Amino acid sequence: MIVTTVLIILSIILSFYFRNYALSTTEDNLTEELTRIENVVLSNHTLDLNDSYLAAEENLIIYSDGQFIAGDSQVAEEIYSEITTSNLQSSTFIVHDINDREFMVKVSDLSEYFESDTAIIKYSDLDALNQSFLTVLIILIITAAVLFLITTFFAFFLISRITKPLIALKNSSFSTAGGKYNQLKVTSRDEIGELTLAFNKMNNNIKSTITELTHEKNLRETVFSSLSNGIMYFNTDAEPVYSNDRGRSYYELFQQYGEEFEYFKRLIKDVSESDDNHLERLDIEDLHLQLAMSPVKSLEEQNGVTVLIRDITDEYNTEKMRTDFISSVSHELKTPMVMLSGYSEALLDDIVTEPEEVKEMVSIIKDESDRMNKLVSELLIIARMDSDDVLYDIKPQNFNALLGELYQRFDYKLKDNGIELNVTGGKEAVEFPFDYDKLNQVFTNLIDNAIRYTKAGDVITINIAEDEKGCVEIKVSDTGTGIKRENIKHIFERFYKVDEARTRGKHGTGLGLYIVSNIITKHGGTITADSIFGEGTTFTIKLPKE
Repeated sequence: MIVTTVLIILSIILSFYFRNYALSTTEDNLTEELTRIENVVLSNHTLDLNDSYLAAEENLIIYSDGQFIAGDSQVAEEIYSEITTSNLQSSTFIVHDINDREFMVKVSDLSEYFESDTAIIKYSDLDALNQSFLTVLIILIITAAVLFLITTFFAFFLISRITKPLIALKNSSFSTAGGKYNQLKVTSRDEIGELTLAFNKMNNNIKSTITELTHEKNLRETVFSSLSNGIMYFNTDAEPVYSNDRGRSYYELFQQYGEEFEYFKRLIKDVSESDDNHLERLDIEDLHLQLAMSPVKSLEEQNGVTVLIRDITDEYNTEKMRTDFISSVSHELKTPMVMLSGYSEALLDDIVTEPEEVKEMVSIIKDESDRMNKLVSELLIIARMDSDDVLYDIKPQNFNALLGELYQRFDYKLKDNGIELNVTGGKEAVEFPFDYDKLNQVFTNLIDNAIRYTKAGDVITINIAEDEKGCVEIKVSDTGTGIKRENIKHIFERFYKVDEARTRGKHGTGLGLYIVSNIITKHGGTITADSIFGEGTTFTIKLPKE
């Protein structure tokens, strides 16, 4: 558009310049001719010039006293009419005749040299000049059109050369914003080419930076996700901003308990307002969590709080178990030791002299000694189990032989207590790999517990079967007092007793079922308990047959 406008303006200026130049040249010629004729007329002092001279002069009109002495009368009349009707201030003007021809007229007034109005008029036909002007105008228009086409083609070529790489840069920029890093081809060494080189370098730097950031983010996520502790970050309004998987599960757990959740959010807000780290323990049912909170600041501005959530349930239970262990062992040892000391002193001081009474006291001392020996033995077994020092001799054996030995061992005790022992499902030989002594200890403990928690007329049943998974399933059931449902999940823990009263008689040390569970686990099996309080208890043992 700029080039077209320039060409149009230039063409107009050139055309007008050419026309004005031609008119000016024509006027100068007319002036020269008119000056020459004036000199001739004034030198002769007469207007009566001979016909040969007048014939040699073209486009000459001599006017005197209202008459045309020489010249074409038609043209002279047109010129005279123009002079008389128009108030011309100049001696040079343009006249059109009845045929619409255009003439330039130059008038020289000689009235001051003669007695009447006298003028010499010289005119020139402008048709040739106009034709030349039209030709030049056409040439200028054609030239301008050719130049327009050339410049337009060059403009489009230049625009394409500039805009094509710019469009490619724009599209590649959008691709970079979308995560696709494309390399552009450098087609020139000008500013566009240098811009493309700079863009490619920037693209590589962005890609490298994003790759490093992604790697660091993935590494951080992997590290945080692999941690057994929960990691969370909260803003100052106690709203979660970041969390690993374990922290998210803990947060969802907190939301299920309204009071604990409100307390947790209040802790976060308190820590965010302070500059000190805070350590808190939060107990939710049987779960014990330790919360390590630290305020996060940047440029002295509070940003939020990081929370490290660690499950200390095992540590809590271990500490509780250690405390209970010391208390239980002290209590279990104190009772028989007091009785041993008391009865021994009675015998030494001859307080009891009757043979039957002496025999009864000696029997009590033996029973308490056996009880202490059993407790110490179980403690040693547990210590060896915890340190994996117990050796197992697991090999294919006949389980029926073990049942026969158990039946003989408990026959007297069962009859003495009026309890019946039945074995079902084990008529044929049942063979599978097990440690004879360890399973003997397991079933001795289970049968002994069943006897102690049943009364006369109750029945103890041992059922042997094989399930669809190729395991031997052994159930030890009784019709005794049973166990409350809230106590079943704790019966395999150390020193756990259903009845808190620690009295001599029915209540043991609380270690037997823990030992039983450990032995079954070492055999690759499982043991579960099911009980209805007041109706009886069933222990189910599953051992692999291979």
